[in-house]
Amino acid sequence: MAPPVIPDDPSVIRPTLEHLKKTFLTGRTKDISFRIQQLKNLARGIKELSSKIDEAVHQDIGLSPFINYMASSTPCLNEIEDCIRNVRKWSKKESVNTPVPLGPAKSYIVPEPYGVCLVLSAWNYPLVTLIPPVATAIAAGNCVIAKPSEMAPHTSKVMLELFEKYLDKDCYRVIEGQVQVAIAITKEKFDVLVFTGSPEKGRLVAKAAAENLIPCVLELGGKSPTIVDQDANIDNAAMRIITGRFLNAGQTCIAPDYCFAHKSVKEKFLNKLKEYRNKFHGEDPKKDPHYGRMINEWHANRLKEYLDDNHGGKIVFGGEVDLKSKYVAPTVVDSPSVKSKMMQDEIFGPILPVFEFTEIDDVIKFINEREKPLALYYYGGNSNPHKERLIKETSSGAVMVNDSLFHLLNSELPFGGVGNSGYGACHGKIGFDCLSHKKPVMEKYAINMFPFNARYPPYNQSRQKLIKFLFGTFSVSQYDALRIIFFLILAVTIFLNWNCVKSFGNCAGKTMTKVFGNGTNSTGEL
Repeated sequence: MAPPVIPDDPSVIRPTLEHLKKTFLTGRTKDISFRIQQLKNLARGIKELSSKIDEAVHQDIGLSPFINYMASSTPCLNEIEDCIRNVRKWSKKESVNTPVPLGPAKSYIVPEPYGVCLVLSAWNYPLVTLIPPVATAIAAGNCVIAKPSEMAPHTSKVMLELFEKYLDKDCYRVIEGQVQVAIAITKEKFDVLVFTGSPEKGRLVAKAAAENLIPCVLELGGKSPTIVDQDANIDNAAMRIITGRFLNAGQTCIAPDYCFAHKSVKEKFLNKLKEYRNKFHGEDPKKDPHYGRMINEWHANRLKEYLDDNHGGKIVFGGEVDLKSKYVAPTVVDSPSVKSKMMQDEIFGPILPVFEFTEIDDVIKFINEREKPLALYYYGGNSNPHKERLIKETSSGAVMVNDSLFHLLNSELPFGGVGNSGYGACHGKIGFDCLSHKKPVMEKYAINMFPFNARYPPYNQSRQKLIKFLFGTFSVSQYDALRIIFFLILAVTIFLNWNCVKSFGNCAGKTMTKVFGNGTNSTGEL
């Protein structure tokens, strides 16, 4: 069946954006009850359209319904539920301290929506790169325009149906489009933008957004390293690296891109990789209904070129490519040249280069000489000092120990990159904050008595001294100052009334003796 035709009409962008901007100014999306209802509608739509979503994702990228349930639908619903559960708490103003020289006043931070948010999703996970940022943008009170990837046309059509059928069309829209729409839409004056894709496309999006000073959240990719240390549980490492690398035929932005295995365990590790490849996908993974396909022939051929290249390594298993069916077998390559194509580019497919190491210093140096990755994975003992060194001495979007990918599912952890792998973050409270303007508010009281009138001229010598003294107390908050004053007053009061305190103590002592006795027995012992 031919894929649906995605329109490419940039003329629909501006009228849609202007309509949503007008809606936003009415304040409709600022009402938290409205946001919650829209989030509930979104979750209901995903559930009711689940069969259509499963079929669309399968047609676009070959994911089986169960893999789509596990890797896309469930994370999306969990993200929505997390927003519903917490949006009232996240939206509350946050009180902060006011320094003494600036008082008397109260200071707080109000999270307010930016306005209209643009969400640009990716083709490799067309559902999970669109719905979670949309849900977070709704929770933050923004209107939303979502543009699904044209390379996943079946999913794009279902997302259009989801928005039109379940969400308020005055506030939330899908704009479908191909290259011309993608170029034009990033040039419009949105208020905030979320993009998921490659670093190359991310630079173009950021450059276009910069013309209008649009804040961005960029979820990009990179070559995420994996380290298997000498004290690692090799079975665990092999199982989890196999699933992390070959899920969705390797088309996952946080998949392990290459691996360093300690020299003492490398041979065993390679054997275990092959063993679990066979257990998980069979001797012929092409027959496994849960093993995915490349998005198109171009990407399948790109990986074929990596394998046909004089990479200088040894194919441990895999290497088969069928361009017509977009199939690339799960492949492990032992020690390819670091100058080979597969080590210069993000692989984004089911190929895993494996190198050996003896000194962790060499691994850290190798990682730090390259662009900062979206994730770093370490397999080894939890008390192994190499783990802490990798966390402290390398920079990456995230670090996961003794597993791959699953940190993405923890909505309490921010998901985002650093440097070449992106900036900003999604998920939970941090994602909400990234799609909100944190507006500072300071409310002053109209009190101009001493010492608060010291700020006004004329600045004679005594006033200058007072101002310098007050400015020296910027590290002291009003609350701390009040506590100090209270205890000083209490101490002075006690000192001035010491005889009263002493009499009260004597009186209390006599009363205690009458009630409880003198605390001794008939022999005088306690």
